[in-house]
Amino acid sequence: MASSSSALSEDQLQCSICLDVFTDPVSTPCGHNFCMICLKRFWDSSSNCQCPVCKEKFSNRPDLRVNTFISALAAPFRKSVQLKSSRAAVKRTRSQVLCEVCCEKQCVAVKSCLICMASYCKTHLEPHDRVPSLKKHKLMEPVENLEDYICQKHERPLELFCRDDQTCVCQFCTETDHKTHNTVPLEEESVEKKNELVKTQAEVQQKIQERLKKIEEIKHSVEVNKKNTEKDVVEMFTALRRCIERSQAELLKVMEEKQKATEKQAEEFIEDLDQELSELKRRNTDMEQVLHTEDHLHLLQIYPSLCSSPHTQDWTSITITSHLSVETLRRALAQLQETLSQEMEKIDETVDVTLDPDTASLHLVLSDDGKQVYHGDKRQNLPDTPERFNNYCIVLGKEGFSSGKFYYEVQVNGKTEWDLGVARESITRKGKIIARPKDGQ
Repeated sequence: MASSSSALSEDQLQCSICLDVFTDPVSTPCGHNFCMICLKRFWDSSSNCQCPVCKEKFSNRPDLRVNTFISALAAPFRKSVQLKSSRAAVKRTRSQVLCEVCCEKQCVAVKSCLICMASYCKTHLEPHDRVPSLKKHKLMEPVENLEDYICQKHERPLELFCRDDQTCVCQFCTETDHKTHNTVPLEEESVEKKNELVKTQAEVQQKIQERLKKIEEIKHSVEVNKKNTEKDVVEMFTALRRCIERSQAELLKVMEEKQKATEKQAEEFIEDLDQELSELKRRNTDMEQVLHTEDHLHLLQIYPSLCSSPHTQDWTSITITSHLSVETLRRALAQLQETLSQEMEKIDETVDVTLDPDTASLHLVLSDDGKQVYHGDKRQNLPDTPERFNNYCIVLGKEGFSSGKFYYEVQVNGKTEWDLGVARESITRKGKIIARPKDGQ
């Protein structure tokens, strides 16, 4: 058992609903595991009996029994979590509310009185349990900021909630500004808001699971693409070596760049998902704390922010696919093997391309012989002729052609990205240019 526990992590033994180590773990017919109380609450708050993870629906509510094997695995991790919680509790006691009547050694307050505007320990609270007039006072869990629980206008306890204005009010408020409004006791509104929070929390937890699942899906896609790429590269390199040795290095470079692009895209998706996941977990924690609090005013004050829809993306259609079609490369290789010898015989001379300065963007500087070009630091003061590109760093060659097959050899440096291609003479020179081969640009 010790070796099994050491091989597992706390994350692997977490309930996907409460995000804590399993307590009384149970398994659904579809094979997913949850805390018994978490799963029961989830089903109680839902109209359908389904798995919170895979959404498989069950015609009859399954009879839940504790999975003793998983429970035994989770036990040491749960003890570790409890130890951490107990340490945190010790720290919290240092900031507990103290009795305001104790003189020498102040004891911890057990209640705060909204009429007396003071907090009392068990001993000094005794008159409130005995004296008839004090029995009518409004007591609550001890808090330091008692003034926040008092109406600033009437200096009376905030005991009611106005549903029309969505704010806490005192009894006097209902006789003046809120006389015709729909007001209910704080406790009643708090219960309703908690019920709504339970539903909202379920939605947040569902989004958490969706994003966790999407992260795993992306990671898996990257691994599958990587394995398939490595396998196909070996096969294609073997065939390509028989045709032309030099193409080996060029093709490998293309494959690596495409793989890096896929991995970079996956990393960006995972980074965005991690950010959303952190925000959703934070909101879930806040909701969990509010659901267990008796501080009704605090719950109602922060309720709008907790129930507001989080800024998240729709990840349903996001997938990771390989940018490179291996089948396309295979067809290209077959064509290359068939035509390479024929086409190389047709090339009987080399023609140097001379760049046309009249087409060069004002940021491009050409050499005197028109064979080299580099990106200048400043915009050149040259006439903006109709032939010149004014929005992109582009320059055309002087030599054109109307038919035939060509290949180009260009030496580049100084930048990480270059584009080389052909275009019709009618290519757009001004404004935005969209690459459309069918339009010749």
